[in-house]
Amino acid sequence: MSQPEKVLVIADSITVGELAGTLNLPVTQLVGELFKNGIVATINQRIDFETAQIIVEELGLDVTLKRKEAESHTVQRLHTPSDKAVERPPIVAVMGHVDHGKTSLLDAILNMKTVAGEAGGITQHISAYQTVRNNRPITLLDTPGHEAFAALRQHGAALTDVVIIVVAADDGVKPQTVEAIRFARDANAKIVVALNKMDKETANPEMVKAQLASEHHLNPEEWGGDTIMVPVSAKTGDGLDKLLDMVLLVADLEELKADVDTSAEGLVIEAHMETGRGSVVGLLVEQGTLKPGHFLVAGTSYGKVRTLLDFAGKTLKQAGPSTPVTVTGFKELPQFGDVFTIVKNEKEARLMVERSKIEREKNAASTNVTGADLLKMMTQKRDTQEMNVIVKADVQGSLTSVMDSLRLVDTQGEINLRIIGSGVGNVTESDVRLAESSEAIIYGFNIDLPPAVKRLAMRDKVQVRLYRVIYELLDDARSSMEAMLAPEVVETELGKLTIKGVFRTLKDEVICGGEVTNGKVTSNVLARVKRGDEQLAEVEVVNVQRQQQEAKEVFEGEMCGLSLKTHKKLLIEIDDKLEFFTRELVKRTLK
Repeated sequence: MSQPEKVLVIADSITVGELAGTLNLPVTQLVGELFKNGIVATINQRIDFETAQIIVEELGLDVTLKRKEAESHTVQRLHTPSDKAVERPPIVAVMGHVDHGKTSLLDAILNMKTVAGEAGGITQHISAYQTVRNNRPITLLDTPGHEAFAALRQHGAALTDVVIIVVAADDGVKPQTVEAIRFARDANAKIVVALNKMDKETANPEMVKAQLASEHHLNPEEWGGDTIMVPVSAKTGDGLDKLLDMVLLVADLEELKADVDTSAEGLVIEAHMETGRGSVVGLLVEQGTLKPGHFLVAGTSYGKVRTLLDFAGKTLKQAGPSTPVTVTGFKELPQFGDVFTIVKNEKEARLMVERSKIEREKNAASTNVTGADLLKMMTQKRDTQEMNVIVKADVQGSLTSVMDSLRLVDTQGEINLRIIGSGVGNVTESDVRLAESSEAIIYGFNIDLPPAVKRLAMRDKVQVRLYRVIYELLDDARSSMEAMLAPEVVETELGKLTIKGVFRTLKDEVICGGEVTNGKVTSNVLARVKRGDEQLAEVEVVNVQRQQQEAKEVFEGEMCGLSLKTHKKLLIEIDDKLEFFTRELVKRTLK
């Protein structure tokens, strides 16, 4: 009677050492099995449940793994306003297609000139501002328009009550416009459409309205719908007051409220390092009141608020709901999108961070070996090339977008792009040393290269490529990977000939003649020598003659003489066939 299969219960993720102990196997055996499948793992490396299952099957163990039911630790982030809640300013995201004038529109509203500081004329990360209309503040989020910043735009929509979708009246609905509409709907935010660039002669607002109504079910109020559409011009300022009035009207209908007398809570919208200031973090307060001296926890980071500034850099004594602020004092940079909360003291902050780190380690796909990774390794060709890169960026949100975009570059499985290091801030000597040891390219986004680091990079022949515009960085990465692709061999068939006579056979040359039966024959091409279905050799056509004179081309139905160059002595017979073709190496490109 066979023994029943042993059932072992493990968590969603487990270290290699823990799994070896559970299976009663030597750690070296488990590490060796992972290595055989292309995964280099240490005893403390975490692997997920699916990977553990694959390894058990590979080892042929009579064991079934069962996933341990996860305990629910879900925390309700959204605070339900109490009876004491007060009216709060609306949070408005400005979204739309690249170059449709989102940042220019904000410039006109705020009387600023931020677009001049944006590389390539496009917003590279979320920026938060406040303006006042009729003594009422409005918080504005300027979100990126380029496709690589989809994750940032989604966060921007999720933060907001109202989304202003900017559409150029002379250009119409574009891909990022459609994406912005989807994000706004997913976040249950109210939509107001700004028909921008009305100052242009080619502006056609009715065409844009028709597109939005027929294709995206956004029907203008004047057509009997419920979507407010306001013609504006960022250049002349026309329509901006009405646009803000409409935003406030929508906000009034939503009855936006938040508690002030409670612990502050909100989201991290930017984070970067500055010399002399340390970690500089942009926050959006969603409820409560934030003050200098408060201890904050955001993800796996904590700190004490040293300075509290508004969007213009002015010192604040406190910040209430819907207020964008910049704070200093975090021990390390929090992640973009982390929820921040206030705690009583540093001891409580440290404990919360430790718990968050343990939880993040259990679930972090970036540090775990996943089942998908292992299956990919097991099925991947052994001759796959790798391109190692290190990514540095100015803020955490941009870093995330650059890394996500790089991972999406498709090389048909022939080149594996590995991000071996990343971080916020300028390129450091440690980055250069890591790049030198791993033959990696360092990509810097919106950062600088200190002179000492530049000298080290030049000495160690490390490539450091700095960009201010994300799509230029992605184009460079794509070109670098294309250069690594093996060229494609392209053969073009030209014609066929039947041998009618062989006149001379030497060690590396054959002189013969025949009739062209298909296509044409030219000199300086290749030919396959075939006898029946068997290919005897591949030769080069050195010379073609017709009626004892050299000819450039000989066509079907004509007789000609040939001089063939061979790599070994070749005995060609009457009725053998020659198939003529060209062969060239073509540089391949990515999709």
